[in-house]
Amino acid sequence: MIMDSDTKALWEDIRKGVIDINNQQLFFSIVAKGFIYKLNQNLKLRGKNIPHYILNTGDDIMYLEVKGQDHSVEPLETTNEDFIYSQIPRCMVQPTGINVQMDQLSNPYSHGRFEVEHNDMVYDFRAEFRRIPVTYGFSLKYYMDSFTDSLDVLQQTIANLSFINIFKVMYLGQQINCSYQIPDSYQTEYMMEFDGLSVESKYRTVSLELEVSTNFPTLHPETIIPSNAYIRKATGGI
Repeated sequence: MIMDSDTKALWEDIRKGVIDINNQQLFFSIVAKGFIYKLNQNLKLRGKNIPHYILNTGDDIMYLEVKGQDHSVEPLETTNEDFIYSQIPRCMVQPTGINVQMDQLSNPYSHGRFEVEHNDMVYDFRAEFRRIPVTYGFSLKYYMDSFTDSLDVLQQTIANLSFINIFKVMYLGQQINCSYQIPDSYQTEYMMEFDGLSVESKYRTVSLELEVSTNFPTLHPETIIPSNAYIRKATGGI
């Protein structure tokens, strides 16, 4: 087989386990980003896209740091101005869990191509791989100013997302299909107190639970071979 020295060195590192080929890209991060991008394109309120966010820290640290919070001075009461993660409308997205469906594993001898980025170069390989079916859960909570806006979002959700939605992401140069479907029931939440003393938020909210179904391709390192490798001369004998 003929191949250049860089490809051969990378190939040997992958086969020896120096480079973990199944840990070169964050598959579930790519799926989450593709899912949020899909939602951002589908839902609008008064002609404006509803932004969807995942808070990495799980609290208000990012919110306060961007505002210029100085931790060396006495903290002040947090204000409620429209700022980044408090803007209306918005949707806060929370990943809830990943389920692996081991009883639906694909054929372990499927063969395909993939790409590896190494030292600012992209290399093309072939290998046997197995697709692992997974479901990726997400909890969505939409915040609106009025009950009418919440009905608007629900109507768009039913009209645009009622059927199985498919989006595609790229992982190791492969195009991976993902799908999700909206739930059958909805509930609009809002505060019902009118005493003027409550400090709770008066925003209307709509909560949804969605699951993204996809397949995680796991490669078998011992079967990897460069795509540009070929047999120059075949010999045989008894």
